[in-house]
Amino acid sequence: MKILLTGFEPFGGETSNPAQQLALALDGETRDGAEIVGAILPVARFEALSALDGLIAQHKPDMVIALGVAAGREGITPEKVAINFDDFRIADNKGQRPLGEPVSENGPAAYFSTLPINLMVQEMAHLVPTNISFSAGTFVCNHLMYGLQHRCAKVYPHIRSGFVHVPQATENLPTDNTSKMPHLPLAQMAEALKR
Repeated sequence: MKILLTGFEPFGGETSNPAQQLALALDGETRDGAEIVGAILPVARFEALSALDGLIAQHKPDMVIALGVAAGREGITPEKVAINFDDFRIADNKGQRPLGEPVSENGPAAYFSTLPINLMVQEMAHLVPTNISFSAGTFVCNHLMYGLQHRCAKVYPHIRSGFVHVPQATENLPTDNTSKMPHLPLAQMAEALKR
């Protein structure tokens, strides 16, 4: 079995992204006979999906798990649903800022994750705060999840797929952490994701 695990490059003026760091840290790991292939995607509306298409064609995974950062969340949150709606509060890394546009003109209103997210939360709860999220937002994370689910529904029905948000990494915060932003150590998150 092969699992494609993607993370995003930094965006919004940040110099690091825990989703990127985790995908790179877990690249090459194995879990119960499953090989993890980590890859990084651009934080760009259309380019992220194009890059993901290339990775799926190259690696032919049995499962795709896309990671993104949700600064402010306290734990790891697998997403239940992606909506057919782009409404970016900031521009992506290519300067694109759609407001109220569909991800796919002819797609359904929403897609659900096909990952075993209830089991994932149950397994991760031993190591990190975790729960199921019902909003992947309306930025590139939601765009990618919707596009991924759409492709799997239409082209790759054998691939289980979905999206997981992670909190900010402890290592990425200023040493004084004056913002009091919720965070978790990268090693702890990596161990939880391997479950």
